[in-house]
Amino acid sequence: MIKSLSRIAAACVLAGVSGLSMAGPVILGGDDLTDHGSRTAGGVNLEGWLYIEKAVSNVLSGVTRAGTTTDIVALGSAANVTFNSGNAGGAIGSAANVLGKTVTFVDGVANITQFFLDLANGAINPKMLWLAGTNAANDLDAAEGAALTANAAAINAFGASGGGIMSHGSGVNAYGWLSALLPGLVENVGQCNSSGATLTAAGNAAFPGLTNNDVNSNAGPCHSSFSGDFGGLTTLAFDGQGRSYIIGGGAGTIIQCGQPGQPPCDNTVPEPSSLLLIGIAGLGLAAQMRRRQSKPGKTVV
Repeated sequence: MIKSLSRIAAACVLAGVSGLSMAGPVILGGDDLTDHGSRTAGGVNLEGWLYIEKAVSNVLSGVTRAGTTTDIVALGSAANVTFNSGNAGGAIGSAANVLGKTVTFVDGVANITQFFLDLANGAINPKMLWLAGTNAANDLDAAEGAALTANAAAINAFGASGGGIMSHGSGVNAYGWLSALLPGLVENVGQCNSSGATLTAAGNAAFPGLTNNDVNSNAGPCHSSFSGDFGGLTTLAFDGQGRSYIIGGGAGTIIQCGQPGQPPCDNTVPEPSSLLLIGIAGLGLAAQMRRRQSKPGKTVV
């Protein structure tokens, strides 16, 4: 019995050290903060771009996907190396630049379609997908939005494998892919007011370092809110009228859930550090029982 306990405890420690395969962080906003931000001459992101910088940093920190070869793939934007204000490619490029991260820009329907083929065969393996959203320059058009919707299952699988996902915008071009995964989710286009917006407790927990000023009218306006069936997502920020305008979650967040072949909607996953403590406790218990049974007159199994 002691040997069995020791093996179990050792297995727990090994699981804690190697880590668990879990879904990645997700942050989806009904915002166009790509359009409402800029960068100073000294390389400091302001307003909506500061939100993007902080959110991207948090998403990347929670990624668990194995074998990644690049940091961020930006879907729907071309590179904008001068970081022009109001330019979606400039927004993610500037955020990544400040964070010291790499971005691969994938612009146009043909390139987006090819990206998902390359992702499937392992030719590219990013830590994070960033979807450009709408209402700024150099962002998603209708054809690109349709290409994302056609690859909704691949986006979902990427997140479930531990990759991070971040998206902006409103309407079918921005969130047709999300509606394809969660038919019961309702995007309320035109129903959002960032004045007085606040992060929820879940938002603060999932993305430490973000503040209300990063998501309210100090950062910029919002254009959509979400209601209905969120699947495995939760509200990260309410607009000024209590509507869910940023949804998602930290590491361990799933999108689809509760249906046949899908994980349960309770997406709570023990942290690897917790398993390590459990494993250590198990080893301690095994050692204690071994000491007790090794006393005179006792036989050790």
